[in-house]
Amino acid sequence: MALKNVTLLSTTLGLLTLPKLTWMGSPPSWPISANKQMEEATMMDKSRRFAFFGVKQEWGIALGFLTKAQLDELITYNELNEILVFTNNNEDATPYNIVIISFSYEPERMDIRQLERYKVEMTLREA
Repeated sequence: MALKNVTLLSTTLGLLTLPKLTWMGSPPSWPISANKQMEEATMMDKSRRFAFFGVKQEWGIALGFLTKAQLDELITYNELNEILVFTNNNEDATPYNIVIISFSYEPERMDIRQLERYKVEMTLREA
């Protein structure tokens, strides 16, 4: 299975193509959840009212074997205070306006030479 580009676009920094996924065994998936956006209020008579604002998607992304330069680039995009454009060409070519709502990384050593590699996990939410 040939993987296509997955990108983040910033009006400040430009286009970032995420590193290609590498794996052993079956290919990984990027889970997508669709959360209903709503507010709930309890009225004086104890009845409840709901206001619905639509469904927003979230993507959980995990990338491994990243170099320090790739990690630094992702950290820079995470620290931006702007809406980014996310396109996952493996699913469809639809661009989504997103914000990064969670971001974490840790060192990852996968060989005897102990190369400086990192694992990143982040959650993107449709804006």
